[in-house]
Amino acid sequence: MRLNCEDLNQIADVRVYVNDVLESSVYNNGRIYFPSRGISNRRIFLDCYGFAELSITLILVDGQECTLNSEYLPILVRREELNNSVEAMARFVYNNQEWLLLNGEIKPKKPSGLKENGYRSLATQILLAEEIAAIYESSYGYFKANSRFKLEKMSVIERLERIQYVTQGTLSYTATHPEYLRQVNSTQGIFIGNRVYQPQKTETVQNTRSYDIYENRVILAFLRNMIDSVQSLQGYCCNLLSKIPNDEDYSSEYIYSSFFMFSETRKMIEDGKTQLEKLSEKFTYLWGMYSDILRIPLDQHIVPPRPTAIFLSVPQYNRIFVRIHQWFSFGIYNFSKEHFMLSFIKISALYESYLLAKFLCYFRDRGYSLESSRRCVYPVSKRWKYKNTSVRNTFVLKNGQKRITLYYQPVIFDTDQRSVNGIGLYRNNSISVYAGNEDDCRQGGHYYVPDFLIKIEENGDSRYMIVDAKFSDYSSVRRYYVKDLVFKYLFSISPIEENELVCGLCIMYGKCKSKERLQTAYDKQILGTEIYPFIEIFPLIEGIDSAGQYEKMDRLLKKLL
Repeated sequence: MRLNCEDLNQIADVRVYVNDVLESSVYNNGRIYFPSRGISNRRIFLDCYGFAELSITLILVDGQECTLNSEYLPILVRREELNNSVEAMARFVYNNQEWLLLNGEIKPKKPSGLKENGYRSLATQILLAEEIAAIYESSYGYFKANSRFKLEKMSVIERLERIQYVTQGTLSYTATHPEYLRQVNSTQGIFIGNRVYQPQKTETVQNTRSYDIYENRVILAFLRNMIDSVQSLQGYCCNLLSKIPNDEDYSSEYIYSSFFMFSETRKMIEDGKTQLEKLSEKFTYLWGMYSDILRIPLDQHIVPPRPTAIFLSVPQYNRIFVRIHQWFSFGIYNFSKEHFMLSFIKISALYESYLLAKFLCYFRDRGYSLESSRRCVYPVSKRWKYKNTSVRNTFVLKNGQKRITLYYQPVIFDTDQRSVNGIGLYRNNSISVYAGNEDDCRQGGHYYVPDFLIKIEENGDSRYMIVDAKFSDYSSVRRYYVKDLVFKYLFSISPIEENELVCGLCIMYGKCKSKERLQTAYDKQILGTEIYPFIEIFPLIEGIDSAGQYEKMDRLLKKLL
């Protein structure tokens, strides 16, 4: 890599980061070299997937620093088994992210199970809209023949023989419309001279049906509201689809790796858009049908209706009344799931969310119930690099006497901070894990943030396992990451109380193939012995060795029990 600068002599050194990871580099007269770490032609983007951000910090001779950041660079890959696994992983996160967005509540399978402010998705929104359309369709016959109405007296012009009684208006109309008078051979009528006249037509008052009542206004206005809501959702889908990589944007050999990260999201939005298009047509058709039979002005200000006697006592009206309230309680879907998925610029973030959802599903399937979940905001300094998560990061599960707390991106401070989130660990030294990691040195070595922390409590004792996620392969994990992670999380973290213990470290990696085993980092272990703290290297990705995933996780958790 070569730097172009007006005065290279002002640059003393540089630091290069790829996706916030410091890369080993050497600076010499405007050029940056990446020395080999056991492999020829050091490739700094080797473990990148999705997008990569390149950051270069220039250290000037006067001690000042200047950081340059690239835009996110798309990573191209060949089609292979790994890409299918990434796609399956994204699908798993998409379908299980309620763990992250809510209090661990599982989304209802039917709209009738929806609760106010409960879990929402595009699919549940569409299901509810389809139920509403179905109710309007099945009720059309009733409303055509039996819509509720009110009687109104209306002045009408009728033939004389159809008039049942004479009003003052009848007399006034006859007197002012002589063109309708006809001479008749009768003794009854209007005598003009010795001739008798009767009007052919005149005015009278009749009771007529008017469908312009409150309930019918609501019925019709809500149909109009459904057309607008569905079309609004359609527009949102189109907007999101324009931002998602398409599988057509690739050469014959390479494809954007981000396509596999977002493919499930694209598929779900495309399916939703198709369903919404059909619903828009259906509601427009229903609007025309109901407008024809009710013939009332449109009420533009639709709000949740009040419970009138008609809405409560007439079944056909009540069915629609209930669905209207349900729709307003549910609210218009805000595409939180889709935005959450599209936030994964870097594969590492997607992999971490995948592991979080996988852990929670595993504990649930092994008989643990979710006791609580919350988003803990850690009291960190503004100058620290760590940023609090935007999702829930603390999950408490229970099975009998065992309590498991799963922490996502917990902060382990260099002081006793148990009151913050119940973590009985602290960082015991300020030594930087990397000799050149200036960020950690500048921050004084105050904290560590592992990807996950699992705490098991039983009989008054607490045991911890630290979990780190690497979207890398086994060889890279063992060669480049193990020693640094061991120093950080096993040598530099200690329990506060005697009844607490850090049992080990698990490094989970996602670039794995079928039949890769859970392995210990101790390759010189005497048979029949157990080494603590343990160091496990765990292959885990969706779509590969699915049957063996839980078996491996069982073996891992046994080391804590």
